[in-house]
Amino acid sequence: MYILNISYSQAPAAVQPYIPSHGAWVKQHIDDGSFLFAGPKKSGLGGMILASAMPKPALLALLAGDSYVQADVADYQIAEFDCKIAARTLESLLSAA
Repeated sequence: MYILNISYSQAPAAVQPYIPSHGAWVKQHIDDGSFLFAGPKKSGLGGMILASAMPKPALLALLAGDSYVQADVADYQIAEFDCKIAARTLESLLSAA
C-alpha cells in the first residue's frame, strides 16, 4: 500500500483550475479500487491518498494521469508500507496490502 502526500508546488490560485479534474480523477480511482480513501489537508495546500497495493510502476503510471501532475502544480511524496494491524472498522485494509 502507499500513502500519497500531495503538496502544492504552486500558489493556490495556480492550482485552482485543476481541482475539479483532479477530484474527478481521484473519484475514478476510488471507484475502481486503486485508492482506498482521499481528502484535502486542513491547510488547504494539498491532500492525502491511501492507495492499494500495486507494483510501483503501475502507481507511477496512474499518477501520471492526474491533472496536478500534468500541469506541474503539485508534488507527490510516496510512502510504501505493509498494513499489519488495523482497527476493526478498517480490517479490510489488511487484505488490501
